[in-house]
Amino acid sequence: MKRKSNIEKIIVNYFDPYFFSVLDVSEQHRGHKNFQEDVESHFEIVIISKKFENKTKIDRHRMVNKCLEDEFTSGLHSAIIKAYTIREYKQLI
Repeated sequence: MKRKSNIEKIIVNYFDPYFFSVLDVSEQHRGHKNFQEDVESHFEIVIISKKFENKTKIDRHRMVNKCLEDEFTSGLHSAIIKAYTIREYKQLI
């Protein structure tokens, strides 16, 4: 849970989110070539933030990936990112 907790702290600090979710989906990769037991390596991340306003989808992903650089260099393998403005999120629900 250490990596998940680190990611959550990073999101709160950088994006001041209206809502966010960090889901560890590493277990779904059991059987893959480099799967390691009890290693947090794959996540699905949803962030709803005003900081995404007037940003393209690729720019939003770049913002999140930049914040997670240290996690990627220390074992994070994959992050599925869903980044929305508050208005976009309210239209989804």
